[in-house]
Amino acid sequence: MWDKRPSDWPITKLRDLATPIRRTTDGGDHPLMTISAKRGFLLQSEKYSRNMAGKSAERYILLRRGEFAYNKGNSQTAPQGCVFRLDSSSALVPFVYYCFALTEKIDAGFAGHAFKAGILNRELARYINSGVRNDGLLNLYADDFYRCSVALPPYPEQLAIDEVLQSLENNILKTKELIDALVRAKLNAMRRLLTMGIRGDAASMQDLPDRWVLGRVSEGIDRIPSDWKLVRLTSVAELKSGHTPDRKQPDYWNGDVPWISLSDTGELDRLTVEQTSERVTSLGIKNSSACILPKDTVVFSRTATVGKATRLALPMATSQDFANWVCGSDLSPRYLVQVFRHMKREWDRLQAGSTHQTIYMPTFKKLQILLPPRAEQEKIADMGESFDLRIEAEKDKLTELEATRAALAQELLSGRLRLPEAMVARFENASIAVNA
Repeated sequence: MWDKRPSDWPITKLRDLATPIRRTTDGGDHPLMTISAKRGFLLQSEKYSRNMAGKSAERYILLRRGEFAYNKGNSQTAPQGCVFRLDSSSALVPFVYYCFALTEKIDAGFAGHAFKAGILNRELARYINSGVRNDGLLNLYADDFYRCSVALPPYPEQLAIDEVLQSLENNILKTKELIDALVRAKLNAMRRLLTMGIRGDAASMQDLPDRWVLGRVSEGIDRIPSDWKLVRLTSVAELKSGHTPDRKQPDYWNGDVPWISLSDTGELDRLTVEQTSERVTSLGIKNSSACILPKDTVVFSRTATVGKATRLALPMATSQDFANWVCGSDLSPRYLVQVFRHMKREWDRLQAGSTHQTIYMPTFKKLQILLPPRAEQEKIADMGESFDLRIEAEKDKLTELEATRAALAQELLSGRLRLPEAMVARFENASIAVNA
């Protein structure tokens, strides 16, 4: 694995860089945490909606800030498990994790980037015995974990690599924080716009004319603008389902009709969907329950990624995982998308108790929405889309930053790319201080 390493990067076993930690709780108030391959350390209550430890918390390992843990759980994101550093003051983590502190031979910041980049993955894959156990954990002994090897740059170079990669991490974090702030700002703005309209407090109000059962954009709404209506959605838009042509018929596939499936749900975050991962033929449409939907049809994901909605940029078909709405003259498709995107709490409620993450078609037939005059719908949509476009741009920026971070990490941590001597030389004194 390390045969092409720089000559001044010695191969070092992880057991020579790490001291295993087996301390249990000291009786203090420490949060119960778990490790997610995508997010690192997070509260059990955040991931599972409750603490999962129970009485086994007495056996949990107590970690302190700056210490590491390896979660040998198998996932698509991290098939060989994942290692993260604890940045909070303390945490209790499952006793099945391999927890450790690092010696002075390796910088913790450098190590954090190396583990995140999967520097141990190739050797872990070799040491893992017969895959995954029934409890979802990899068959990997602690001795095998600690005998994984690392090509270790000189200490000043470790610090320089950490500085470069951490600067990218900081930009990624700031971008995520900005996206979160924009999402919150949109939520607050749209809650008011979708219940009071663009006139706000100046609008003449009326009591809600009927009982609002399904489709609520906010709780506690009992008055709406006097020129608005509460209508059943099917009275102003035609509901259409999708379908999957027979996969065993090759002449039904790879045609010229774009076909949206769950593989395309990432595209539903955009204001319009323009391309799909698969296409079907006219013959496939003819011999299935699928249909070609017109441009501007509102496409709503009702399975798995429930609640995502967008408009078609051109005629397309969809799988049965989508509820599709062809809007009539009284309803703006742009407005309907904003209504759907604001209804997260309602979608969560409507799928509660279901074995699968799905909203069934009969539910959509009962949906009610608030219907402002068409001109006001367009103005409300303008406001919502201005937020969406900015959020979309920041998400694109985030994707680029994360790709840059991943690519640069691979180059720097393998030694294929060396930092300029001037950057490394800035840390020479730090090396002397640490190794003294």
